[in-house]
Amino acid sequence: MTLPTSATGISTPKRALPHGDSQRGFTLWELLIVVAIVAITISMVQLSVGLSDETRDLKKVGKGLGKLFHLLNQEAVFESRNYAVSVQDQGFIVLEYNEGEWTQSGQSFFSKIKMTESQRSELIIEDKIIDIAPKDPPQPHILILSSGEMTPFEWRISDRLTQSGIVLQGNILGGVLMTGPEPLG
Repeated sequence: MTLPTSATGISTPKRALPHGDSQRGFTLWELLIVVAIVAITISMVQLSVGLSDETRDLKKVGKGLGKLFHLLNQEAVFESRNYAVSVQDQGFIVLEYNEGEWTQSGQSFFSKIKMTESQRSELIIEDKIIDIAPKDPPQPHILILSSGEMTPFEWRISDRLTQSGIVLQGNILGGVLMTGPEPLG
């Protein structure tokens, strides 16, 4: 009778496995092939997701305009200035009230937000569609006052290429909410 190793404290030599039955791991080549396949799959998924996001420009414009209204509201309150946004078919102009008249603001940040050629605007104030044809001098449409108040509005921006659109809604307290992009219907 043989006692187990743990009982005797004496270890018995292990039998060598016959040739071909040995335990082995993956070779370096096998690991490299698996890593390459995984890397190619991940890059293809990332590429397809990036190309399918056709509304990226529309989102960028919407987020930029949201930040613009927030900045103008803060600027108006802290600097005791009155601003306005003149909406145009393919963009906007920021106006500042100086000495009894509205003049175009000279701050370069405001001109960094650009709409593409395929994007169009529609402005609704008090349930009325506003004529946004360019005029000289530019008409103030959305007022941003030093009291913190803003003209409530709905600014719809549509993109003919992607057949989608966003809606910016501003309230009297200066808040702006963007919805979309959603397919045009």
